[in-house]
Amino acid sequence: MLNFLSTSPKDEVVKLLKRRGYQLLGRDQKEVVVTKVNGQDHLGELRAEYTVQKNGKRFVVVIRNEEGDPTEPALRRRLIEYDRVFGLNGILLVNPEEEECQEIVFKFPREKGIDFYFQFIIAMFIVFGVIGILWLMTYIKLF
Repeated sequence: MLNFLSTSPKDEVVKLLKRRGYQLLGRDQKEVVVTKVNGQDHLGELRAEYTVQKNGKRFVVVIRNEEGDPTEPALRRRLIEYDRVFGLNGILLVNPEEEECQEIVFKFPREKGIDFYFQFIIAMFIVFGVIGILWLMTYIKLF
């Protein structure tokens, strides 16, 4: 639980993150967001309290208020915005009251990640390998 008499809530969040093994990379990170409306650009910004790293993965920290479960639409939309704008390995949703840290990663079925391309290349390698073997067998008259 937070001890409001001794330190600020932000200090408590930093202590919680360090206890959980996260290395603090930055504070009050700001990213610019360009929203195009009817062909006209509108600049905005999105601020993150912290960015952290653990086991080679970088996360943007979102301090959880009373919003509820991260799968509920309102909070999920907010988290997706942080995920898209900061572009790190995921989001670390921190609830300082409960001393809870949740790692959240979004995966969109329509997006093709590096795994899809790797699997495609392996499949093509196998197909061309079989064609090559059949051609070789035909060439040396074994088939």
